[in-house]
Amino acid sequence: PAAAAAAPSAAAPGSSALSASSATGLSSASRSDPFGSDVKSAADSTRECKQLLKTMILGVKTVVWSVSNSRMQPHPMAGSPMHKGMSEDECLLVARLVKNGLPCFALYSHASDASPTEEKEVLDYFAGVFTVLDSRNFSHVFSLQMPTLYSRALANPVMSTLLQHFLANSNVSRYFAEILLAFLVERMEDFGTADEQQAATLLRLFKLVFGSITLFPDNEPVLRPHLNAIVSTCMRCAASSRQTMHYYSLLRALFKSIGGGKFETLYKEFLPLLPSLLPALIRAHARAPSKAQSDVLLELCLTLPARLSALLPFLHELMGPVLHALRAGTEQVSLALRTLEFWVDHLHPDFLQPRMQPHMRELMLALTKQLRPQPYALGPTALRVLGKLGGRNRAWLHHRQPFIVRD
Repeated sequence: PAAAAAAPSAAAPGSSALSASSATGLSSASRSDPFGSDVKSAADSTRECKQLLKTMILGVKTVVWSVSNSRMQPHPMAGSPMHKGMSEDECLLVARLVKNGLPCFALYSHASDASPTEEKEVLDYFAGVFTVLDSRNFSHVFSLQMPTLYSRALANPVMSTLLQHFLANSNVSRYFAEILLAFLVERMEDFGTADEQQAATLLRLFKLVFGSITLFPDNEPVLRPHLNAIVSTCMRCAASSRQTMHYYSLLRALFKSIGGGKFETLYKEFLPLLPSLLPALIRAHARAPSKAQSDVLLELCLTLPARLSALLPFLHELMGPVLHALRAGTEQVSLALRTLEFWVDHLHPDFLQPRMQPHMRELMLALTKQLRPQPYALGPTALRVLGKLGGRNRAWLHHRQPFIVRD
């Protein structure tokens, strides 16, 4: 025992010397590179966490699919048949997965090597977890978590990738469009007080929903109950808000998405709005404070989502916006020329002529002003419109734009 007790004490000086030398070496190493090892360790940890998150997402997708597609055994006394899908408690658990999973993606946006492309890729994986849900369960989960998704999209625009994935997935697009559109319509009045970032986020989300209707025509019934509210709220709030361009930009996005003659149900829903909407747009154009707003209003007047047969009673009112557009920028001139050509191609001269007659002098002056050589791209279109007018254009040639004579 005495020898055993003496052995450690004999070895202690050597070990203390080794410890001292090690400590000296570490202290000198940390003095030579005090931050290098820490930074490398943090970068490695972030990379490992990213890989772990991706692996967990892929694993959770399998679990969610398995639970969602399992047969639920009913209670013996309930008398209800078996059905696929999740129970109420399981849906609440998946809703918690959405709420608690989204903050994890700060790894991608706040890291030193942040990459939006990588973040979008992993968000697509995360969105795929929920596209395997039964439609009933999917609607229940995201009805609960829509405010969370919206707040995350406000804080980080890349988060809209998640919403875009749902709207582009044929299995859940219609259900998510219903949830998102109802949520956005309730917040339309926020456009008037929103800052630029919030307004841009709201407009982007509306555009995503409108785009899903173009992508999946079966989504048309989703927009129908909200069409009147969207148009009416935009015009009402634009008249009293300082941020009028936000509302007009939303209308422009709506008109572009449902134009083109593919959405008959929406056109029927839009028809009762025309008698009040068109005069309101023309009045707003007359008092537009800026050229940008004036151009947007002209575009709205000339892209109304309605059949030509529905626009016939308003043709004399539309002549004003056409003439203004012919004197505006290149984009508006092109739109006015296309509108005129469409009318001339599809309307009988005996019907069109009386409605154009009061404006023929201004129309001929505006059209002949567009007859310019290349590289001006709209000259041939203007010449084609004049040609389609036939002899009617020659009756007004004495009202042409006078030529500038140069010595």
